Amino acid sequence: MDTSNTLFSLNLISESSERYFMDLGNLFPSLLAKETGSSIQTLKETLLQLQESNKNSSGAELSLFVAGDDKYEPLFKQLNSKIETLSKLDKLIAGVKEDSEQMELIALNAMVISIKSGEKGQAFSRITENLQRLSKDMFLFSDKLLEEEKLLITHINDLKSIFTNILEARKDLTTKGSDGTSSINEMISTLMGPLESLQHNIDIVYPPIQKAMEDLQLQDIIRQALEHVKNCLIEMNDPSLLVSGSDEELDAVCFNITLFELAIKVLDDISSNVSDSFLTFDRNWCLVTDNLQSIQSEKDSFVTRFIDEESGCSDNINLRLNTIIKEYRKILDVFGHYHMVQKDLVHTTQSINEKARTMHSVFSNLRPVMSRLHHVRILQQIEVSKNEAIKSVTDSVTDMDNLINSSNKSLDTMEGLLSTFIKETTDLLSEFVSYLEEDNLKMQTLRKNKTAFFDELQDTQKNLSRIISHFEVFPQGFQKKCEKVSRDLSGISEISTNLRQFKAEMSAQIEELKIQKQSLLEQKKIDEWTIKNSKFKDLIAKFTITAHKEAAGEIGGFEIEHGAASGEITFF
Repeated sequence: MDTSNTLFSLNLISESSERYFMDLGNLFPSLLAKETGSSIQTLKETLLQLQESNKNSSGAELSLFVAGDDKYEPLFKQLNSKIETLSKLDKLIAGVKEDSEQMELIALNAMVISIKSGEKGQAFSRITENLQRLSKDMFLFSDKLLEEEKLLITHINDLKSIFTNILEARKDLTTKGSDGTSSINEMISTLMGPLESLQHNIDIVYPPIQKAMEDLQLQDIIRQALEHVKNCLIEMNDPSLLVSGSDEELDAVCFNITLFELAIKVLDDISSNVSDSFLTFDRNWCLVTDNLQSIQSEKDSFVTRFIDEESGCSDNINLRLNTIIKEYRKILDVFGHYHMVQKDLVHTTQSINEKARTMHSVFSNLRPVMSRLHHVRILQQIEVSKNEAIKSVTDSVTDMDNLINSSNKSLDTMEGLLSTFIKETTDLLSEFVSYLEEDNLKMQTLRKNKTAFFDELQDTQKNLSRIISHFEVFPQGFQKKCEKVSRDLSGISEISTNLRQFKAEMSAQIEELKIQKQSLLEQKKIDEWTIKNSKFKDLIAKFTITAHKEAAGEIGGFEIEHGAASGEITFF
């Protein structure tokens, strides 16, 4: 056996062992460093943030619309009740208009009679002419009043129509908003299940890695044990250099046998430690590799279902977000429509107030006409009472008097109804407009919030696209490091094979030396030989592992000091 070559090989093995273990010492802590994160954690955080923003957005929308309906409905019920007042006014105005038509006919007949009376009927004719003119004014104003009333009713009906549009816009916003919220929540819910499953399986990978690392605490024991073997080889003597058949030759042969036996004991100890550690490690590392394969398969399924657009899966993240964003654009369009409807509503309420005031203005023109009619009626009665030539129109004067009184009563009633209508409607619409302005401000805020959420949704889509474009379930380089661990372990396993080869070579050398020993003993005609070389005990003093010292004591046949600490066995 070439001792120098063996020492060289043992040095290479020691250096390789140290390199492998140093490499593993760097790899295992980095494999266990979860703080480096992965796509899964980033994806989950992004989705949860989107879920929270979606919740806040939908909550603001719901609170505004529910509160709005509570205020709109009572206001419109009260406004509807005012139309009944307009119906009463309509009948009264129609009555006044009809009376004015009758008065004009009566005045026309009376004028014909007064003309036939010649000069004696001239005074009555002028009075009747004024009466006819006033009746015509009465007719025109009452007709104008009816026209304004119809316009007022039209505006009120327009208000109802606009209100219906508002409710439809609200309903549309609520429906689209609810659908958008549900779509986002459904997408997140669909994603979170597989993500949680992936995360759970990933977490299962780390304990076996930790356990595998703990079961590879071999660096020092291999290094120290190899030093022991090398020390044994260094102390070897070459019997061929001694006098053949001499005591020195026999002593060298026996000494070398003892050193080889001790070296084999040390190699057995190394192999035993490596074998025991690798048995446990293999069990844990197999769990790691099996889990990695399972996770890779689960990741591939996740990518096919949620990330790969070419798969055509309906759960694809980007496709679903595109659909959701498209629907949210429609929501923002509805907000624009709603804003325009609110403007129409404010304009129409202003028009109702203006028409109500116009009706009052027209009505105020009727009062002076009625006053002058009363004055003309009195003059007419006086003229008829003193002028025998026109006694035949007495009945017409009486009819005229009745019609004027009837119209006057109608005007009194109309004045009360119209004043009440204008006051109550003005107050009601003033409250309504005030609420509209408040509602409009809230709606602008809501639209601003929705726009901000829409922008956030688009940013989230960009972030998700960036995440899923480089989707990794482990930190960067994790699987390559696992592959490097496996290669290093293969290298350490190869070291174990080399050590077994050295053991076999040493065993063969022992057999050769034993044959030589036996030959020398026979030459000297003795049965045993006590080794005279004192270096064996000096060699043992250099050993740092107690078990190896004890083995040397058994081989050398002497006691060693007990209680000495074994060599420290550490991984790093």
